[in-house]
Amino acid sequence: MPLLHLPTITSEKSLNRRAEKRRDAAFIDAAFNAPGTRVLALADLRVPIYPTPDRAPPVVRWLSVPEVKALAAPLDFAFLGEDETGAAVFACNVPPYHRGFARAEEALHPLVDLRSLALQSVSHETELLIAAEARALLGWHAHNRCCSRCGGPLHVIEGGWCRTCAGCGQSTWPRTDPAVIMLITRGDRALLGHELRFPDKFYSTLAGYVEPGDDIEHAVRREVKEESGIDVGAVEYVASQPWPFPHSLMIGCWGEALTEAITIDRTELTDARWFDRAELASMLAVTHPEGLFVPPRISMAHTLIRAFVDGVLPRA
Repeated sequence: MPLLHLPTITSEKSLNRRAEKRRDAAFIDAAFNAPGTRVLALADLRVPIYPTPDRAPPVVRWLSVPEVKALAAPLDFAFLGEDETGAAVFACNVPPYHRGFARAEEALHPLVDLRSLALQSVSHETELLIAAEARALLGWHAHNRCCSRCGGPLHVIEGGWCRTCAGCGQSTWPRTDPAVIMLITRGDRALLGHELRFPDKFYSTLAGYVEPGDDIEHAVRREVKEESGIDVGAVEYVASQPWPFPHSLMIGCWGEALTEAITIDRTELTDARWFDRAELASMLAVTHPEGLFVPPRISMAHTLIRAFVDGVLPRA
């Protein structure tokens, strides 16, 4: 069981995906043509929102099936599931090369990328979860249009959850890349790093992809050693979080540092430091005297840091 309840992106509050119905073409067709069906139509994988007053939480914009068909056709649709009322929810993406892209982009304006939407604390968490599912699934479609075996075109089947090649028969399914994200502690201090791509004064927990042959514990120890030179002993799973940028599963962990001296890999980090709980608390509150800050509430890194500051991590 996860140690922590994530307050942000967690699949528990999302749609009933009805995965058992994806191969039922009659069910998918009936759901698509039902009067209450909603469609999340992305443009170049960006999410449409309603214009809102300054500082107001964004609201995701939904379309009906006829509205989407009038906007741009033909399009591939993906069945995301059913909402709490039993109404079907579909998603589609109008790519930049589509002949109707310019019109769709104008009609769906304003459009935001999903990361920005998440950071702005969308008004309804369920809508953020749906948008995350749609972005990950449609991003996979956008990058898997041709067969990796013979080069032929891939056709959408199973309600958008599979693509198959009519030429050689090979099928492919959406991928999820596991990544570890870990809070490493030593006594009353935690290790945070600043990556090359980070904004100035922004620090976060270390993270990295699980490589072939890795288990979670080894991935944590390997990544921390590679990036910071720190040896890690005990590793514990904390919680997980879907992270559709583009299609990752963040596996949150805690690890106990066995060493203290930091030697950073400058191809990965520009800095890494030990921070005590009081300093981390000021970074969470954005009151640090040097202006240092950490990831926002939406992220697993924030959750791990908060748990350490509150004394939840490490477990007694």
